[in-house]
Amino acid sequence: MIFQSGSLLLVIIGAYLLKHLHIFGDHDYHVLQGLVFNLTLPCAIMLSFATNKHDMKMLWIVLFGFFACAIPLFIVYVGSRGDERNYRAFQMLNASGLNLGAFCLPVVQTFMGPSAGLPIIMLDIGNATVATAGSLTITRTLLHMDGNFRSLPLVLRVRGILHDFFSSISFDMYMLMLIFVFAHVTIPQPIITLITPFANANAFCTMAMIGLMMEVPDSRKDRMELLKVICWRLVFACVIAVAAWFLLPFDERIREIMVLGSFAPITIFSTKFTDSLTGNAKLAGFSMTVTAVLSLILMTALHAALPVA
Repeated sequence: MIFQSGSLLLVIIGAYLLKHLHIFGDHDYHVLQGLVFNLTLPCAIMLSFATNKHDMKMLWIVLFGFFACAIPLFIVYVGSRGDERNYRAFQMLNASGLNLGAFCLPVVQTFMGPSAGLPIIMLDIGNATVATAGSLTITRTLLHMDGNFRSLPLVLRVRGILHDFFSSISFDMYMLMLIFVFAHVTIPQPIITLITPFANANAFCTMAMIGLMMEVPDSRKDRMELLKVICWRLVFACVIAVAAWFLLPFDERIREIMVLGSFAPITIFSTKFTDSLTGNAKLAGFSMTVTAVLSLILMTALHAALPVA
């Protein structure tokens, strides 16, 4: 298990070193972002649905994921009062939301096999309803950073929000697979065979993308704000993990997967939204990388410690 998590960490470090050897440029991570969000992650989502049984009771996990993402957003809004508006936005966007599909999915499947993917995806369906667009809308509205958005007609505002959601292929795939669950649709074997190589590449592409995004910010204020976000996330992760372990009506294996998911890092969407609202791309990328490394360490330790056969 240590070698499994170590191999993922080595991919992050290797990509970071290759960037500093000028084999990759500062913005080359955009290529891997495109591959992960539009190809490898959607294929991994489909493969997990196609190769695992669908228990309708797992819809409770979807609801749990929604509250696990939404509630911290409002807590940080209240708790960050007194800070500068840009840094409040940074805290709200980065202290809430779980990087489940792009990060936790490959990590948990590495630890526990392909069957561990479905609970993570169900958790991410609820999480993604907030993290993929809702957190941006809520943050810029509460902090009055919405510019001309509030002056637009209601129809245009709704259209813009819906575009934020459905322009994400990963989110669309989540919704499609959820419809398949309700409709009892089975994905044909030839399609499973075609998507398997892309799904298997998801872990490598995700870790390499994180390594290429990593860059240490120059400002001490930026580093202090990152420390605040890490503290927020650790508190929320512990609360979510305890709630998942003691409240969710599932066996110990699924509850362990939920606990591991609780310690997932900052989402890619949060880094994108941070950049668009505050213009601080360096802090956004470094924050995700730091929390990704911390998450990998914590998830490895929890997997070893939890009393699950």
